[in-house]
Amino acid sequence: MSTVNGLVPAQNQPGIELRRKDEERGEESELLQEEAPRAAAAAETSSLKPLSSIIFWKCKLWMVLTSVFLVLIFVIALSLILYSVVHIDEDEYWDPELIASGKQHNFSGIVNIKCPNPNVYLSESAYDVFAKNLNKRLKDVYSYSPALGRYFISSEVISFRENNTASYNLQFLVPPESADFMKYRMSKEFVMNILRQNIYDKQNISDLDIPECTDIILDPSSVTIKLT
Repeated sequence: MSTVNGLVPAQNQPGIELRRKDEERGEESELLQEEAPRAAAAAETSSLKPLSSIIFWKCKLWMVLTSVFLVLIFVIALSLILYSVVHIDEDEYWDPELIASGKQHNFSGIVNIKCPNPNVYLSESAYDVFAKNLNKRLKDVYSYSPALGRYFISSEVISFRENNTASYNLQFLVPPESADFMKYRMSKEFVMNILRQNIYDKQNISDLDIPECTDIILDPSSVTIKLT
């Protein structure tokens, strides 16, 4: 293309201007692409800066937070250990020598037995079988009682009445008695309720070789106990 007096003809000036604008847009786009990663890195650095900031001396914020968290864990663990060592459950701790030097307390009580056939007559051997089973039941109830097991000595089924009522004795050896101990721990109501609750949980007596009555039931409402 020829020029006149060193000047570009007027009809070519719009095309030159468009090319310049395209070149400028391209340069701006390249600059934006270069600046985007830098901005993202700067944002990430600024977000981590508070954790890396020094609080005092050479301790940074993340060090302080980690130390506080570890101290809390240590304090909780130490508190649990001290509590388990210092705390003594009175129901779990007892002095055998103190109990051995105590006084014997005897209780007597009754409980009714029921047979599905009320007209059946139980033989003496049947009563013997039932007496052994009931005596074992009494021993298990009080021997494994968390509250009275340590004081329990023995039990004995002593007789049966004609109305199928069993009489039994219970023996306990307790520490030198105090008013509170006899009122709450060794009261007749407390001793009775332990047996009554056990019978409520399991009223049937199984594994009895009694042909006359294969399904004997204990009546929990009939349980009575008194201090003798």
